[in-house]
Amino acid sequence: MAAQELDAQTKTRVEARKILDEAWERAQVAYKEVKKQADIVYKEAKKIAVDKQAKTEADKAHKEALEQAKKVRDAITAEARVVFTASWDQSEKDYDGAIAKSKEISVHAHKAYDEAKKKADTVYKEAKKIAVDKQAKAEADKAHKEALEQAEKDYKEAIR
Repeated sequence: MAAQELDAQTKTRVEARKILDEAWERAQVAYKEVKKQADIVYKEAKKIAVDKQAKTEADKAHKEALEQAKKVRDAITAEARVVFTASWDQSEKDYDGAIAKSKEISVHAHKAYDEAKKKADTVYKEAKKIAVDKQAKAEADKAHKEALEQAEKDYKEAIR
């Protein structure tokens, strides 16, 4: 059970990381495209600017466009990181829960195994005491062996 949860946790984390990387990549592409467009507009504005104030305004507008592009890029990546972190945390909680449940099942299975073995031994001792011939003793041995095998089988099944 713990191995399955570890597998699921690993797959979840790999997928979350992939999504984070894709979001980062898309944010970078969007930023580069916006920057490219802002640079084109800026160059054209500088060409047609006739005085110092128009050139200064073009500089300010270009700088503001680049700042806005960075903010959008950063917002996209910040949101992707939030989702990634939440996914990571949830996979950690799921894994920890599975481990705790697995341990609990193991403890109960071990107790049940010990109890079954103890009962089998008690019944075996009583059967040996009252057995009057070899045949009865052999049957008691056989029944004891089968009871122990069944207890072990039940234990292994429970912890699987």
